[in-house]
Amino acid sequence: MKKLKHFLLIDDSRATNFFNKTIIKKAECVDEVVVVENGQEALDYILSGVLPEIIFLDLNMPVMNGWEFISEYQKLDDKYKGSIIVLMLGAELNDEEKERAKGISEIKEFEKKMLTKEIVYKITTKYFDGKYAAVSPQV
Repeated sequence: MKKLKHFLLIDDSRATNFFNKTIIKKAECVDEVVVVENGQEALDYILSGVLPEIIFLDLNMPVMNGWEFISEYQKLDDKYKGSIIVLMLGAELNDEEKERAKGISEIKEFEKKMLTKEIVYKITTKYFDGKYAAVSPQV
């Protein structure tokens, strides 16, 4: 089956990035998983001309946090946009954050910070019509 080209993990935790990258690779649905540790590095990566199909975004990071990243991402020229943004949550959002997130059309999903193959499969199936390889959680 065909694979997606690029996923982008944005999180300042190296352990979380290592774990999530391993899970995504095991799902066999993408050619490359790029890891950056803050929103500024993510913007630089996107502005280099690489458009990730899915961005997994942590909120609490140094340099540029997740909210700041989204704000800057929204200002980008349309040729740099189009990614499915999944907020990775280590804890429940408070009411103000929930309302803020609901108002941001680029945020498509909320998931726990530690991914599973089932979550990766669900997201790729939902947004890419199952056209791309993803190891089904039942397999």
